[in-house]
Amino acid sequence: MKRLTRAELAERVGPRPPSDAFWNRVIAAERGTVSVGPEVVGDTDRRARENRRRRGESGDDGPLSPGDMIDVGEESFVVVGVEETRSGGRRYRIELVEPRRDG
Repeated sequence: MKRLTRAELAERVGPRPPSDAFWNRVIAAERGTVSVGPEVVGDTDRRARENRRRRGESGDDGPLSPGDMIDVGEESFVVVGVEETRSGGRRYRIELVEPRRDG
């Protein structure tokens, strides 16, 4: 499990990291999806990807994995799922973590 700040995540998922507007929407909705292309995942070999898919295998998770945490200001999100796209990219489903209650 990795714990990343928003800036650290931006370095991993460039060249177009999630914007302020994205994070504002995700915080309001308490969930969202971070998408990256195959060049970020390193899965640009289409033939190898198709062979893996035929065998029922998937590629590496890429820059995030289930259980990873992303801290955005006072809020934290957890990666709850990873989906491989047809092009070899990934979609990471994230959900807001409930704040701890002291007491």
